[in-house]
Amino acid sequence: MFNPPTVEDLQETRRANEKLVLAALDSKPEWVETELAKTTGLALSHLRAALASLLDQGRVRRLPGTGTRAVYGLADPGLADVPATPLTSDAKKIRDYLEGRADSALHMAEQLRMSREDIMAALSLLNAHNQVTCTFVGSLVVFRLREAQALVGDKDAKKKQVA
Repeated sequence: MFNPPTVEDLQETRRANEKLVLAALDSKPEWVETELAKTTGLALSHLRAALASLLDQGRVRRLPGTGTRAVYGLADPGLADVPATPLTSDAKKIRDYLEGRADSALHMAEQLRMSREDIMAALSLLNAHNQVTCTFVGSLVVFRLREAQALVGDKDAKKKQVA
């Protein structure tokens, strides 16, 4: 009798596939999608599912390719690897600023009248708390609050209105 895979089974498979993709991407800066499929041994549909998830997480980015060839590489948003210490006033300021919007570090620095270094330090701390995500638009890195974080903020705002 055939038992279909559970959601947990599918998530475990996706995570395993993501690890294969990240390991391959770590070995050279740019990979054409078809070469990546051959190297990892993943079916194209499984590779694309893993890439879509990694793109969404901001760990991989799609690079300009030639023609219809999709090219991928590891994403480096320039964030430092810092411990998840309590949020600083700068981190809270940036989190509030990003509420309902996305922006680049340079534009945030101009708007908030802060140095780019302070913005990146605060974004690194928010990233350590898993509160921000990034998207690459060409060579520009755009930061936004994670969906769950934005929803929590909305719920807190509604609670304050009701009280």
